[in-house]
Amino acid sequence: MFSTLECHTIRERLADYTLDALAEDEARAVTTHLATCSTCRDEHYCLAAVSAHLIPLRKALADEPRRRELGRRRPARTRHLTLAHWANCKVLAATG
Repeated sequence: MFSTLECHTIRERLADYTLDALAEDEARAVTTHLATCSTCRDEHYCLAAVSAHLIPLRKALADEPRRRELGRRRPARTRHLTLAHWANCKVLAATG
């Protein structure tokens, strides 16, 4: 079982870990912790789901002015993770 302090430290690094922004030794420590801590692993999965939508969102926002200029309608909405879904994921991860 992990201490609350250790999990807290890992959770502070999860966003950077998810975006591959940690130093190699820090990333290794997070990977090791995630292999054995289901609570932190669940939170990582939630962050990974959110980060997976950042690139398409950035592209869509960058393309919006061009779409308006061409008079095109927005493409049909596809189902993506919304903030509400993300919040539910956080609640589920917190309750274990």
